[in-house]
Parts: sequence; structure tokens; C-alpha cells
Amino acid sequence: MGALAASRLLAVDVGNSRIKFGMFELSSAEAGAAGVLQLPELMQSLAVAPDGRMPWEEIGGWLGELSGGGPGGIVAGSNPAVRDRVVDDWPVGWAAPRVLTDAGCLGLEVRTADVVEANQTGIDRLLNAVAVNRLVSDSRPAIIIDSGTATTVDAVDADGVFLGGAILPGFGLLARSLHRYTALLPLLTLEELGADPIEAVGQDTRAAIRSGLFFGQLGAVRELVRAMLDSFKSEIPELFLTGGGGPLLATALTEARLVPHLGLRGLAEVALGDDAGRST
Repeated sequence: MGALAASRLLAVDVGNSRIKFGMFELSSAEAGAAGVLQLPELMQSLAVAPDGRMPWEEIGGWLGELSGGGPGGIVAGSNPAVRDRVVDDWPVGWAAPRVLTDAGCLGLEVRTADVVEANQTGIDRLLNAVAVNRLVSDSRPAIIIDSGTATTVDAVDADGVFLGGAILPGFGLLARSLHRYTALLPLLTLEELGADPIEAVGQDTRAAIRSGLFFGQLGAVRELVRAMLDSFKSEIPELFLTGGGGPLLATALTEARLVPHLGLRGLAEVALGDDAGRST
């Protein structure tokens, strides 16, 4: 892949509601101060709507003196049509990006019901696991909570094997459903949800919706984590939290490690040729 000849990498994670772009410094992917493995440094990031204009001009500004040759590139996502549009629109003069379409390219063992199911598992969930396998400490299992359009709660065992997990509606889907399928309930945004401390007993309609959305999502995630503990026997998993709703959930899930943009970080790991396994 010619992309890694550059010192910067542009990773693009194409989701159902947002396209996420992240610029990485490749030279930063080294062991940390105490020998703890680190991911490449995410220098800049932004997100746009799937039907929006590609932000190539702004991304080019991130490169400074490197803008002439462009960064290396890698693209993946759970929305194939938009993913292909991103690739087709890739700036002229930049090396063509690597496009991930097969989960088998991730270097991640997936233990699901069958081979077909393994290939159908959302690549965004698998990329989260690739990144977590780099971050998890002491060969512990992990549970990954990704709060986006959908919220996923996934399990990775102590050997770094993706076991599967649960998928439920995220904050945004829940809020839009309440608004769309009722006559009078207003639409709340994620920003409004996290604007102030949330009281369980809402004193007006908007406050009641905030309470239901937040504590309902929090309760579902906590119950799923509790139920998944049986999969690890006596091992205590490390909890990771990511996604647009991650900072909001982190206010209550203090035991979880908040790592923004896990999917983009997983893409950077794949681009670097890491086998996504734990160090030996």
C-alpha cells in the first residue's frame, strides 16, 4: 500500500449518519513510557453528513507543507454506497486509499455463529475491537460500548477474539422515534441531552424526555455489561466507551475508559499492518 510511504494517514470511517475523518501521525505508533502500547496519534478529526460535501479543502489544510503529496489513506464503513462515493471523490494527486471491504483483512479473529455471520458483522464494531486489542492492559478481556446512531455493546476475550455483542437504538434514534411517532413530544438533540445535569424526575416534558433517554440508555448498557460478565468466567473485563454519546454516558459509567474515535484508531492500526493481536 503506497499510503504508508507518507508520514500522515487519513482514515475515513463511513457510518450511517456521519462520515468521520481522522488524520494520524504515523511515527507516534510506539510503546509508551512504561512499555504500554499506544495507538498512532490522532492529530485532527471532523465529521460530515453522508449527503454533504466532502471536506477535502479543510483536510488539506491539516497537512501544511505535506499538502502537495497528500496523506496515505484508508477507508471503511458500514454504508457501502457512501463509502464508494468517498473513494470516487478522493482528491486528485493524493495516492488512492486502501478500501476495506472484507473483515478478514483486519487481522482479528471473529468467533460468531458461522462464517457468513462473521462477514456480516459491522466493520465499525470490528475496528473498535482492533483498537481495543492494542489498548487493553494485562491481557484482560474487554467490553466495548459504542454510543452512536445505534449503541453497540461488544465482548472481546482475553486472547483478543471478538465474541459478538448486542445492538440497540442510540440516543439519536430514540429521540427521533419519540418525536416522529407521537403528536406532541419535541425532538431533543444530543447536545441538549448533555447540556445540564439530568434529573430522574423531569419537571416538564423536555426534562422528562431527557430523563427517559439518558437513564433508559444507561440502564440498558449497564444491564448488558452485567449479563456479559458471565462470558468471562472469573476474568474481569476492561470497559471501553466511545462514540458521539460516549462523553454523556461517561458521566455515569465512571468505570469505563473513554476513548474517542475508536473506529478511526482501529483503521490506523490496520493501515500500519498491525495484526491487531496483543504483544507477546
